[in-house]
Amino acid sequence: MKDNKKIAEDSIVDFIDDEEYYETRRNKQQIENATWAMYIFAAISSISYIFYLLMNTESFDWVNFILNIALIAIYFCLGAYSSQKPYTAFIALFCVFGFVFLLDIMASQFSLRGIILKIILVVYISMRLEAAKKVQDYEKKNAVK
Repeated sequence: MKDNKKIAEDSIVDFIDDEEYYETRRNKQQIENATWAMYIFAAISSISYIFYLLMNTESFDWVNFILNIALIAIYFCLGAYSSQKPYTAFIALFCVFGFVFLLDIMASQFSLRGIILKIILVVYISMRLEAAKKVQDYEKKNAVK
């Protein structure tokens, strides 16, 4: 009986001493910061669209507003998804930003403030992309089946 208890205690100690585990915990903190940045970006975007609605009530384009609200919902959903699959969520966010940028070019609706915020967010998340890949690979490798 004592041999089984000793084996169990040793396996717990081996798990705690695992450097990969601690690196993953540090990387998860970086991913959480990037997720919060995504949420903050979505909140700032939604507030700016609400102000836009209040300031331009007579010449308001409802189709544009509904599309922007859908984009904000996508940003929030990708933020929530980044806790499950961070690397995939960040790559999807880059694809959404690229698609929106191309649509802005075609529609000639450049907003310097919006582009600067997106560039800041892309750079911030790009700096955490490697950590997201490591965490996603670690969780895939150590997933309970």
